[in-house]
Amino acid sequence: MKSWGEVLDKLIERSERWSKDAEKRNDLNSSIFYEGQTKAFEEVKRMVKRDIDKYLHS
Repeated sequence: MKSWGEVLDKLIERSERWSKDAEKRNDLNSSIFYEGQTKAFEEVKRMVKRDIDKYLHS
């Protein structure tokens, strides 16, 4: 079973890959969408990590 971090890393990698592909195709709308998706996954990862760290250190 994959950890939450591994799952989020895979989602981030996929979004980055799809964004680069959209850029190559000059599909600005998709590129911007996937860049936003990447940032959202990265934010979720930071939030979960912060909450876990807070739980472990309390």
